[in-house]
Amino acid sequence: MDYRFTSNLATDLGRIPYSDAYRLQKHLLGLVRKGDRRGFLLFLEHDPVYTLGRKPIKENYEGVETVQTERGGDVTYHGPGQRIIYPIVDISDNGNVDVRNFVHFVEGTVIKLLGEAGYSASIGEEPGIWIRTEAGERKVASIGMAIDHGISFHGVSINTSGEVLSGFSKIRPCGLEPSVMGYAGISDEKIIQGFTRAFSGRFGEFRLEDSRSFLRNVSFTL
Repeated sequence: MDYRFTSNLATDLGRIPYSDAYRLQKHLLGLVRKGDRRGFLLFLEHDPVYTLGRKPIKENYEGVETVQTERGGDVTYHGPGQRIIYPIVDISDNGNVDVRNFVHFVEGTVIKLLGEAGYSASIGEEPGIWIRTEAGERKVASIGMAIDHGISFHGVSINTSGEVLSGFSKIRPCGLEPSVMGYAGISDEKIIQGFTRAFSGRFGEFRLEDSRSFLRNVSFTL
């Protein structure tokens, strides 16, 4: 039996433009919807970009060029020093789509990863995942999901180095002061391993492939 049609697939795409990642997400969404594939996990980093969710507030991003998306939330920044995880999976269960439960699962995965890396992490009063630092509470991860016919896309971003922080200085991310943004020193390898393990436990085994094999197997060209 050809595993490509029965296993969930995951890959690390490295650094790619937001537009390419979005096209790929929509392509994979179509494969899952048609039943050609079961599910996917994309790990990547974006070229610098500001994106808007479904509830943007203009005052939070004046003076910057933005990309409108279907995800939840307001404005945020993506760029080097931030790891992105896009799960394209069918979260429906006998016709029931429990988005809140899925978001809590993703949040819990991030919190567990940060805990394993030595951070005290939690869901704060404001959106996102926060850690305790000597300077106070800092937001290190943001979640912005979209669901199409029970299938998730978009996902979660984790700030992994201080390089990413300058990008937030030009906006009020999700309506917050940019000074609340922080980062956690967690490796890409740990993030990939942790998410692959967690999603395999919930949705069935995810097979990690190199990006060339993955793109060939899903018939997509970046």
